[in-house]
Amino acid sequence: MFDWVFSIFFMALSPSASQKKQDFDLLKCSKIDVGKKEEELKLPTGYRFSPDDDELVLFYLVNKILGRTQPITDVIKEIDLFEHDPDQLPLEDYRHGTKCNEAYYFTNLEQIYSSEGKVTRRRTKGGYWKVTSEGKQVKYGDDNVIVGFKTSMFFHKGQPPAPKGSTSRFVMHEYRVNPTIVPVDVLNDSIRAKIERFVVCKIVSKAVHPTYELPPELLSLGEDGKSN
Repeated sequence: MFDWVFSIFFMALSPSASQKKQDFDLLKCSKIDVGKKEEELKLPTGYRFSPDDDELVLFYLVNKILGRTQPITDVIKEIDLFEHDPDQLPLEDYRHGTKCNEAYYFTNLEQIYSSEGKVTRRRTKGGYWKVTSEGKQVKYGDDNVIVGFKTSMFFHKGQPPAPKGSTSRFVMHEYRVNPTIVPVDVLNDSIRAKIERFVVCKIVSKAVHPTYELPPELLSLGEDGKSN
């Protein structure tokens, strides 16, 4: 969760948590009136950028796709994530989260054709991301409005299929917007394409913080990250 300053900030901006599904207004809910750079914010010592899943989707990914203001304009970089192995990304990017071992990025997904049909490209130059959990719902409010979906994965060095033994030291969570929450009068071909292809990713480096605890959806897989 955000530290106390941002918790109060979002409570002031967000509608009541008890808002009903039929009353959910995406544009009003995700509206931000600031959008300052990280260095422009006067934050208490020890501040860490560590949004909840629904905050990451609503206040960052939705506003990025719609071209609207975000709470902080430079905290999440836009890159071609799959052009890089996670250990090739700048070390200073892994400064977020409560344990200072998370990096956040916006990226476009590329669909390619393989022997399995049309799939999302997840290979990098030195390895690939192995999906271990897909389609987990990201919910907002007491009435559980589904605002997005979360995919979790481990990074493997080398080429697939997954090697035996332990995975690398990196875990990634990828978030996409639920298209059904976007108002019809906002949708056009450009926005539809962005919703389909544009995601925000959180990469966690276990090397930066070796005691990082795996999320529940990955615990049952063990360190080899095996999945059907």
